[in-house]
Amino acid sequence: MNVRISKLALAELDAILSGIRIENPLAAERLEGRIRRVFERIALFPKSAPEVALVRYPYVIHYGIVDGEVIILRIIHGARRDPWE
Repeated sequence: MNVRISKLALAELDAILSGIRIENPLAAERLEGRIRRVFERIALFPKSAPEVALVRYPYVIHYGIVDGEVIILRIIHGARRDPWE
């Protein structure tokens, strides 16, 4: 299934990676790779869960399926209780 990233999720991802890149460029590169792999898994198994926690990283990816397409809605820190806070 095709995966599309919402503008909000893309902005969140850019902010996350930019912040990490300042302190540790290699860590930002690794996180970006991990997120890409998660997107690939979501594309293969879109109905597995409405959110995916990143192993080894404190972020959660929230997504939905709209008209046969996966939409990445948010990429947020896992310590937040609700994705819309």
